[in-house]
Amino acid sequence: MSSVQKEAAATSRATRAAKSIFRITRNVLAVMGVIFAYLLYTGWQQYEDRAASGDTSCTLTHCV
Repeated sequence: MSSVQKEAAATSRATRAAKSIFRITRNVLAVMGVIFAYLLYTGWQQYEDRAASGDTSCTLTHCV
């Protein structure tokens, strides 16, 4: 195997590795985005429920 072929094989491996890392990172970020959207929706629903019941007191923070 010549040095040009070895270099091409190494470049090909590096490209495949970079694509795999990018795909894994993209999928992890997509899952985290879905979880964030779910938590945001859940928090908003809890806020709406408390506001509708007239309970405006804060337990952990000082409300202004």
